[in-house]
Amino acid sequence: MWKLPADFKDRAAAKLKEIFHVELVWVEKGRGNWVRRKKFHPILRVGFGLLLFCALAGGAGVFFNTRTAPSGWDVGGAEDVVDAEDADAVVLFESGDVRPFDDGPFPDPGPLPPALASVKQNERWIRIKKGLFRLYLYQGDGIDHVYEIAIGKNKGNKERAGDNRTPDGVFTVESIEDSRAWTHDFQDGRGEIAGAYGPWFIRLKTGWQGIGIHGTHDPDSRGAMVSEGCVRMLNGELEELRAFVRPNMKVVIEE
Repeated sequence: MWKLPADFKDRAAAKLKEIFHVELVWVEKGRGNWVRRKKFHPILRVGFGLLLFCALAGGAGVFFNTRTAPSGWDVGGAEDVVDAEDADAVVLFESGDVRPFDDGPFPDPGPLPPALASVKQNERWIRIKKGLFRLYLYQGDGIDHVYEIAIGKNKGNKERAGDNRTPDGVFTVESIEDSRAWTHDFQDGRGEIAGAYGPWFIRLKTGWQGIGIHGTHDPDSRGAMVSEGCVRMLNGELEELRAFVRPNMKVVIEE
């Protein structure tokens, strides 16, 4: 009589654990910008796909059993709908841009600064590495989003007003202001430029006047030292960041 292998239970349990394990991966959203997403085992994705297919097929059956399509219409099947719904999942989890969390798909910001070494697990905060031209959005000690930025024209810590340096230190968010109607004269002979600050100005409490994180009218300026001391981002990415930002949120700016 055929018997199950002695280690069958252990092997089955290990396989189930592997199937239901959810891995965190980094997905590249654009030039140097990353976001963390969940990656499911292929078998689990197939199961989700079958469930979605059955749900859509059942719904389509109920719909078309109660309504008559006009003459000449090609009603089609539920498969096309499933493909459309799964398209993002395919790009998200099977694209060559997906890399494991530990592989460092973006510039490594290094160890946590001493001031944030004991940050709360669910606390969100921002870390800006000027030398890497990157803004990291953290939750606790883990990175959730990475954005490419532009910083002040001159290197080093800010020493005086008008020195075009981005200050170093541990700061907080003072306010979040609608800057869509703001303009700025960059003293380049073009006068006041509309949209210079993008949709939001996240004002920082740094001890200096007018320092903040904002959008830009010049998306190609990212990755460079071009500002008068503020941190610039793409407008769309600023909108995304804005959803996580709150007054008094910690912001660490480092070289």
